[in-house]
Amino acid sequence: MSILVIGGAGYIGSQISFMLSDNNIKHTVIDNLSTGNKKLINPKANFFKVDYGNKKQVVKILKKKKIDCIIHLAASISVPESMRNPVKYYDNNVINLINLLDAVDETKLKFFLFSSTASVFGDVKKIVSENDFKNPNNVYGKTKHIGEDLIKYSAKNTNFNYAILRYFNVVGADEKNRT
Repeated sequence: MSILVIGGAGYIGSQISFMLSDNNIKHTVIDNLSTGNKKLINPKANFFKVDYGNKKQVVKILKKKKIDCIIHLAASISVPESMRNPVKYYDNNVINLINLLDAVDETKLKFFLFSSTASVFGDVKKIVSENDFKNPNNVYGKTKHIGEDLIKYSAKNTNFNYAILRYFNVVGADEKNRT
């Protein structure tokens, strides 16, 4: 299997990239480096400085590297910033995702893993479960909720398998101090 890690110069993306190479899994990283750090890019991964919303470049990489699976971790993620600059969040988290899903459709990709957020649930005061009502109360959460729906509907139409991960706060350290 060949994997594309989108956002592989970020905290979670770089950790996934290192885990993949630690397990001898062939993969490619793309990141536009707008918030990612070049120092976090796994030297064992193929790297392309590409915006994931650039359908033409993404299709080219998917075909060239014979990608079977996308792990999508690139998004604008600041709740306060999303409220100050909602257009940026809709552009990156929704429009770019639409372009990416068009690339998935064009290349008949089989697997898609999407990094979402617990913000899709809104301001809850209890432990949430997978099927709880989604009621995002900020632009960031709304764009991720739209993204989840786009993936679900696209998967039905183009026949790819997907999983959606929702995080609260991601913390931790790499055992080998790589990031």
